[in-house]
Amino acid sequence: MLLLQRHVNESVIIHNKQDPTDYVVVRVCDVYPTGDVTLGFLGDNFTVVRNEIFNQRTTYEESKCEEQTLNTKGKVNGKYQNGYYG
Repeated sequence: MLLLQRHVNESVIIHNKQDPTDYVVVRVCDVYPTGDVTLGFLGDNFTVVRNEIFNQRTTYEESKCEEQTLNTKGKVNGKYQNGYYG
């Protein structure tokens, strides 16, 4: 496991070893005094779901309210979002 420390508006890029143009940017949007962190995800052709939803192995129809399909044009589930986080 890789542990990184990031501040607000700093990011990490996760990419495919065979195709570095296939990547996801994970950006720290907010860090609250309670320790909660808000993350933003940006990338083409990736589906982002919470771990508990992924582990349930639900169908797309059952979990469509929990997931967001992302692309680099600022759209989330077909709707345009502001900047990185919407």
